[in-house]
Amino acid sequence: MDSNFAFLLPVMMLIFGCTFLIVARFGSREAKLWGPGYLFAAAAFSVPLFDSLLEERTASAIADALFLLGFVFYSGAILARFKRPSYFRLRLAFAGVMYAGMLYAALVAVSIPAEFLLNDLACVALLGFAVAVSVPHMRHAADKLLLAVSGLVIADIIIRNVVFVFILPSYGGHEDFISSQYAFTMQAAASILALMFALSALAATTLDTIAAHRDTAERDPMTGMLNRRGFDRMVGERGRAEGAVVICDIDNFKWVNDTFGHGPGDEVIRAFAEMLQARLPEGGFAARFGGEEFVIFLPATPLASGADFANRVRLAFAAVDRKAIGFDGKITASFGVAGANPADHSLYEQIARADKALYAAKEAGRNKVMVEGEPPRDMSSPRVVSVARGC
Repeated sequence: MDSNFAFLLPVMMLIFGCTFLIVARFGSREAKLWGPGYLFAAAAFSVPLFDSLLEERTASAIADALFLLGFVFYSGAILARFKRPSYFRLRLAFAGVMYAGMLYAALVAVSIPAEFLLNDLACVALLGFAVAVSVPHMRHAADKLLLAVSGLVIADIIIRNVVFVFILPSYGGHEDFISSQYAFTMQAAASILALMFALSALAATTLDTIAAHRDTAERDPMTGMLNRRGFDRMVGERGRAEGAVVICDIDNFKWVNDTFGHGPGDEVIRAFAEMLQARLPEGGFAARFGGEEFVIFLPATPLASGADFANRVRLAFAAVDRKAIGFDGKITASFGVAGANPADHSLYEQIARADKALYAAKEAGRNKVMVEGEPPRDMSSPRVVSVARGC
């Protein structure tokens, strides 16, 4: 076995293991599993460096256990990434049964080919199971890359065993294995694939960690809705998409806070936010701009339909029983609605018109829906639509 590989693999895997544990400190659950997986693999590849200190059967049993534990963690990391059940007890029980077979092959049958074949089959089964369960849940390119590299690792193990165990047997005992073509191929392939495996897993994990922190920065912590920064990003991604904009504001909210306290006031805001989110059409998004003010974008929605949406929310919010906070009455909200205009240079010009309509709703007595216009029109009351009758 090339001494360069003997030192390269443990050091490389140790570095990646430590890197994953650092990433795990930023909240990545899968990194907490990748890290130990690579550390166990580093320890497994380090065992041959201590041949002079360990009896060969003992060293082989230790390495087998460490490799199995590494793949238990690898498969767990993939399952965690794709939010699949961990099947931890099942995977651990399987690894235990396979390890018992390896010990029998090593200590009773004294067959290194059988021992290593069982070890490789166990690793393939653990990783293959995680990949098979996760494939339907791929979300983006990083997921595809990770599972593709996982597939290469599985293919390498299978092909290596088929060639060097069954087609061209290349070793028998311990000394034969150390100098065998199988050992060299295993070390060479492991050096390349371990690097690819680690980089693909690290890239996917890091991208998710960055996305999670960005999402946290773009979310209102009280309601879970987008904040102003998140709304700006969504607007930028939509480009010139047209639709209706609704701005709404809880009426007399300062009085609610002053009368019932900030705790009940926060509950009113959360309830209003949940009501908005539950009624959003596909593709729509809403944000809490601050305090009790919310902005909603309804894609491909004409002005009248946007006003209908606002009026349904207005009626539902006003109908909520507030006795839980000690108030035997209505807490209402006012709405301003603006439609798309080809002359607008950005969505914020439409938002400005909706804001003027909201101001008109407040001036008109609150608990109203006003749409843009000169003067703004009240859309809170029932409207009669005439239908031409045929002959």
